[in-house]
Amino acid sequence: MTIRTRRARASVLVLPALMLGGLLSSATAQAAPSAPTTPSAPVAPASVEGGPPPKMALVLDLSGSMKENDAGGQTRLAAAKQAVGRIIDTAPGDAALGLRVYGATYPGENKTEGCADTQQLFPVKTMDAAARTAAKERVAGMNAVGFTPIGVSLREAAKDVGTDGKRRIVLVSDGEDTCAPPPPCDVARELKAQGIDLAVDVVGFKTSGAARDQLKCIAQVSGGVYADAADADALTANLSTLFRRAWTTYNATGIPVKASTTNCADAPLIGPGQYLDSVTTGGKQYYRVKKTPGQILQVSATVALTPSIQHSNIEVDAGPMTPTGDPRGWMRAFSQSTGWANVLSVGGRTDAPKPGSTPASVPGDEGCVMIENHVTDPTEKRFPLELQIGIADADPAESAGKVPAAPTPKTGADATGGFSFNSATPIAAGTYKQSIAVGEWPIWRVDLKAGQRLTVKGGAQIPADLPYSPNSGLGILLFNPQRDSVGCASDRGSIELIGSRTGRVEKACDTWEIAKPGETGVEHAGFTEPGTYYIALGLGSLPKEALGTVIPVDLTVAVDGTPRNEPRLVFDFGGTPASTGTGAAATGGDAAGASRPGQAPGQTPGSKGEELAGEPAAAKRDDKSTAEELALPVGIAAAVLLLAGAGYYGLRRR
Repeated sequence: MTIRTRRARASVLVLPALMLGGLLSSATAQAAPSAPTTPSAPVAPASVEGGPPPKMALVLDLSGSMKENDAGGQTRLAAAKQAVGRIIDTAPGDAALGLRVYGATYPGENKTEGCADTQQLFPVKTMDAAARTAAKERVAGMNAVGFTPIGVSLREAAKDVGTDGKRRIVLVSDGEDTCAPPPPCDVARELKAQGIDLAVDVVGFKTSGAARDQLKCIAQVSGGVYADAADADALTANLSTLFRRAWTTYNATGIPVKASTTNCADAPLIGPGQYLDSVTTGGKQYYRVKKTPGQILQVSATVALTPSIQHSNIEVDAGPMTPTGDPRGWMRAFSQSTGWANVLSVGGRTDAPKPGSTPASVPGDEGCVMIENHVTDPTEKRFPLELQIGIADADPAESAGKVPAAPTPKTGADATGGFSFNSATPIAAGTYKQSIAVGEWPIWRVDLKAGQRLTVKGGAQIPADLPYSPNSGLGILLFNPQRDSVGCASDRGSIELIGSRTGRVEKACDTWEIAKPGETGVEHAGFTEPGTYYIALGLGSLPKEALGTVIPVDLTVAVDGTPRNEPRLVFDFGGTPASTGTGAAATGGDAAGASRPGQAPGQTPGSKGEELAGEPAAAKRDDKSTAEELALPVGIAAAVLLLAGAGYYGLRRR
């Protein structure tokens, strides 16, 4: 195990470069990094197209077999009602959802009548509170009596969702079709031929043999996803996962801003807050900032890439304004992906003044932040960029009483991981279970105090028929309050290779104690400040055909050590001051960029009313949100999502 001392500023914890097909690296430095690597930020696969979620039609099997009492102490029908109720409760307000059932009304033996037994229980539309209540009442009254006309019902469901926009059908069945023709798999091919925006996802509820093969075929030929469910809990979890994949958005949030692409002098002036810009392949972007010698500047930059892209990197530099050339002198941070990645994230901070020193001021206390990217996309496509700017007093004692309370940890079904730093789910010590689709990397957040350390263990149940490569693995990735990737304290790396293994797979990762540089005799890069630490869990380097496969996972979190309530840095991100990198978007306080008491909107402390980029001083805010949002719908990435925990590197300037 290699640790970092004050004398030896670089540390290396490296796994072979071939692990999971690529490496992701991150570093914070005064000089350019020289080699080792560590993961970049994972999130759910994203698309830069905006717009509403796809229209969804749930098709539910209510044939006679659903009355069997083998679903964990209840009938299959009761389990289905529970799962559908959960979907109705969690549907976003702008999501159009409908329900179709089959086998619900005709109990006889006449095949002609039984195979025509399919009804729309409620139409595909958005639902307010009253509509949700009415829908659940209809679900509660469902009965299971008849045939299994899957093919006919899929054709009708396609009519339910219409012919325009993105559409998905989700089928839940406990057996194979009893009414062919038409064969369900042929119908699925017909639906796929209608356009790329229609797919059928399938949950096989206690199925096996020919029934399971038929249901898998429906999903595969339509471009959908298949998931097994052996009991009521698995049905609820896996059905929720399929709908979440369609509904969940990566919200790149922030005050709109447009960088200068030529130099610092022409750059917009931005204060503390979170900003939304965009980048294209290669190039530099500049933003002006203000920081007095007694303040610490934090910069975090996150670029959402879609489809997943290889061999890309992003760099952040900050320093005094210069007549010519790029900023240097305050901080430099770097993140690199040599494998598939759909997000690049990097963060860093300027150093605090040394005790007894008198740092030189710069004219107007004005500096510059430069974002340089090397995204290897051959098109002229623009990718969303989140830029977070924070300012803190270098003396933690001056921040006394400003540390905001951590958000209340989520529990149970509400503890499902989020899909961006902004939506990371707060959790406490405990074990959390959910399902994920391959390609998803849900994110949780844990708030740590000085003296504490985090231990995380992830687990997954790998099905026997999951496509794999020799480098496939289960990964746990950690990020510090700067949104910069950090490594495990042990030499075990971040990835547990699975290859052809099936069944239970686990991966553990522990952190260093949160301590100031030199406080414990060693300096552990990335763990020098208390605040919000982020955890991501997922599967990497699987073949493209594995994307979307639903996998049960669990996350166990333990927090050890004696917390110390000592003075700590508190960064202002434009709204409620946030402790060590926890932005307002993450704390549930004011959105990034919101004005503080006595401060005009868009005015940063010390700017004397100078109008800031992204929002004129008199700009009005939307009552619902103070940040503009660019919604990035979650979908199946066009390439394998690779977020490999391949190594850890850190280099800090003295």
